Amino acid sequence: MPLTIEAPGFPLRLIPEPLTPSAFSSFGTVIENPSPSPSGTTHQRSSDQSLGESSRASTANAIPANQGTALKYSDVTKPVNLYNRAPSRKPGKAVMSMFICAPRELLPEAVPAEPIGTTGVAKDGQSQRGDIEGLLPIKILERHPYTTQTFIPLGLSPSDRRTRYLVIVAPTLPLSRSREARPPPFPMPERRKRRSLREVLSRARPPPFPENEPSPAPPTKKIRRISIKQGLPDLLNLKAFIANGSQAVTYGAGTWHAPMIVLGENKVEFVVAQYSNGVTEEDCQEVEITADNVNGMIAVAIPRGGFRMSAAGELKAKL
Repeated sequence: MPLTIEAPGFPLRLIPEPLTPSAFSSFGTVIENPSPSPSGTTHQRSSDQSLGESSRASTANAIPANQGTALKYSDVTKPVNLYNRAPSRKPGKAVMSMFICAPRELLPEAVPAEPIGTTGVAKDGQSQRGDIEGLLPIKILERHPYTTQTFIPLGLSPSDRRTRYLVIVAPTLPLSRSREARPPPFPMPERRKRRSLREVLSRARPPPFPENEPSPAPPTKKIRRISIKQGLPDLLNLKAFIANGSQAVTYGAGTWHAPMIVLGENKVEFVVAQYSNGVTEEDCQEVEITADNVNGMIAVAIPRGGFRMSAAGELKAKL
């Protein structure tokens, strides 16, 4: 059952920005063609040059493959399996699944909010209602403490401006206000306590228990349980990114993120690659964000011009 946390209490609006590797680097990896051509192909192949020969100058980290008809980029994302640090010690295995995500509906903006910058968070204030087409509420965030999670869209053309998807992430709050550095979102092994000389020498003594009396069970190794309350999401520093069909995304282990959100007219299929051990609390942790009313909720503000109103009165994407 998700842990419930309260929204800040004022209209908080995220202004979406384009998904780029540099902007997303604190949360994970963006997988995309490093050197796309304007026509949508990796490289234009001339009559007297092979694909590999024409690309060496501009793609130093790529190698020719498939008899010179392709380019190979290695390590475009790094899968991480940290289940050896989970409390159950149950190993995680690689799994692939498919999510078919339907477009989300938008809500009208009840109280305008003033955007702070072009990529930040909007707080209460005065703004022109004509700037916002609708709001997409953020009601739940999740994280996978011991695994990365990669979403790969299928069948979504990069040039399709009618359907896109949103990537929403949040930093992890530090466990203590006195700590300036944010803790890593994934669990860290505890430091081993150095044994005293007395403890070392006592291990060489004969057991003090009679033969007919069982000795106590050996002490179990203390395992740090990564609680959902350890490192809650930083709601004031949420980020929203708009992605297209040429981009896949990998969430870092322990990164707070919203479930995948599709905007527009069509469903989008995602192939999802991650590790899992079948223990619910170790595979996924969730927080539910509550607000007293619609004005106090956290939402992504979709700019006007990105959506159109259908004949039935429903908001649909026009991205």
